[in-house]
Amino acid sequence: MNTRGIDHLAVVSDDMPTAMDFYTRVMGFRLVHVRRVPYEQDRWQPPYDNLRHYFFDMGNDSLFAVFEYPKGLPRQVRDHVGGMQHVAFHVTPQKFDSMVEHVRGCGVHVVGPVPLGGRFWSAYFLDPFGTRLELATDRSGEAKSVVESVLQTEEEARAELETLFSDPEEVAKWLSRMPFRKAPATV
Repeated sequence: MNTRGIDHLAVVSDDMPTAMDFYTRVMGFRLVHVRRVPYEQDRWQPPYDNLRHYFFDMGNDSLFAVFEYPKGLPRQVRDHVGGMQHVAFHVTPQKFDSMVEHVRGCGVHVVGPVPLGGRFWSAYFLDPFGTRLELATDRSGEAKSVVESVLQTEEEARAELETLFSDPEEVAKWLSRMPFRKAPATV
């Protein structure tokens, strides 16, 4: 299976006007579709009838969606299994610092920018509902796609996979499915 990328990500809020303000003013997304979703059993839809489900253009032909759940429900815990740990939005290096400053200028607490090793530089903040968001960029100076920028050498990938699997055949199976970066030439 080869997808073109993200069609949409969907998060939950309990206050659509606040979500609309945050995702348009702070994130700069454009509201592009508003609707209600009827509850239909056995389709894994949210368990509430007639929910608002609004879509925002987050760029690059991808959508960010917000469901409005009833007030008073407990908040999810992002660091529990099955929770969404965070959403990272790729930002070009040329726009990264100004976007971080824009978020700060909107009164949002931002952690970072911080170097995370390799090409990764990130800044983190929360939306009004506790969803952790990240602005991520590549400050390596190399012109690579997002996927190309995370490729490793086979040796680097093997070292990590060997911490997960004790069976060399299982490690080899996963390595055979991965693309790799060429090791730097030695002189």
